[in-house]
Amino acid sequence: MRVLVIGGNPAGMSAASRIKRKSPDTEVWVLEKTEEVSYGACGLPYYVAGINDDIDLIRIRKKAEFEASGIHVQLGREAVSADFRGKFVTARLSDGGEECYSYDKLVIASGSSPKAPPIPGIGLKNIFQLKTLPDAQGLKDALAESGGDVVIVGGGYIGLEVAEACLHRRVRSVRVVEALPRVLNVFDPEFSAAAQAELEAQGASVHTKEAVRRFLGQDGRVTGVETDQGTYPADVVVLSIGVSPNTAWLDGLEKLPNGAIVTNSAMETSVPDVYAAGDCASVMHRLLKKPVYFALGTNANKQGRLAGDSVLGRPATLERALGTSMLRCAGLELAKTGLGEEDAMREGIACRTKVVKTRSHARYYPDPCELTVKLVVREADNVLLGAQIMGAREAVWRINVFACAIDRGMTAEELGCLDMGYAPPFAGVWDAVQIAANAVK
Repeated sequence: MRVLVIGGNPAGMSAASRIKRKSPDTEVWVLEKTEEVSYGACGLPYYVAGINDDIDLIRIRKKAEFEASGIHVQLGREAVSADFRGKFVTARLSDGGEECYSYDKLVIASGSSPKAPPIPGIGLKNIFQLKTLPDAQGLKDALAESGGDVVIVGGGYIGLEVAEACLHRRVRSVRVVEALPRVLNVFDPEFSAAAQAELEAQGASVHTKEAVRRFLGQDGRVTGVETDQGTYPADVVVLSIGVSPNTAWLDGLEKLPNGAIVTNSAMETSVPDVYAAGDCASVMHRLLKKPVYFALGTNANKQGRLAGDSVLGRPATLERALGTSMLRCAGLELAKTGLGEEDAMREGIACRTKVVKTRSHARYYPDPCELTVKLVVREADNVLLGAQIMGAREAVWRINVFACAIDRGMTAEELGCLDMGYAPPFAGVWDAVQIAANAVK
């Protein structure tokens, strides 16, 4: 059997490795449009910041390592069409030529690309996105060269992490421009407001409800950003306004409105012998019981692994996505899992919420910090639907306890009496998780 995998990053290489490990006789081919495979894109902001100065550490495994295990890795080959009836994929080579690759089973893991709207001036030099290793190197070099005014367009996860990186590098000014009413809009408003306040306290300027109209430039290089409310100097601009699934080259597959390939819990698509995983695909939501889109590396790795099992006919089920995520925004940690209050309202789920402020560990052990926890529970039975948490330290790891509780369908009462560990340096005798759960009952 020949398996063709489109895409050489977390989902694709997880699938390829799983198939080869469990079925050594299976012929596995991977097509990757860039010259890199298997790197940790989440580490790019910290390379830009200079926290990690060795870009090679972001590379997880290299082409030669995969080839040593028997996987055929073809770099510089971008899939441009798929014939599902004839079972072959056409790829464009870096020199402009084309090749066709046949398959018995196909795994699509083509990932996503940063959105780049047709804003006048978008092609000017020193306007960056942050998705690949070359992106990170180019941005880091530009910041080192200019050390000046940075405008970040978009206040989501990557935008805020880039803002933190620029603050760490002590550039002259950092400005975040967000078209929506608040930054970090996947969180509920209390947490978005705290993230904005933290950025401003660290010296960044944050502009919400402000849309970019054009990029200004001189001699081919960006010099400013014009919005519907003002004009700001810019030596470097970073675009961070979300991603789009790389699926425009595919016809004949069921997709979500944003273009993500719809899959079932076994990563099967609407076409026989075709599977999808990672940022190009949907994932089944644990609570909503429907395909949703979460562009998260955690999901991509799981999907890839289980897609590999599914290709081989092994049992594979993934229907537990909660959108669990975390980030650091300057001096503030934030994390969320499950449904926020606005999410539940949008889905028509009757719920109750509770916001609790408590300490990270026992008050008689040095330097406890304040944690803010918000829980969402189902009105009818107090079953946990979602959690958000923030604090200067010792906050985000607790989101994994909440994620487990939501996955298992626990009530607030059950979580409040969970047998959790205790020692003064780490927690109170009632941990913050339990204090919040008991408060919402």
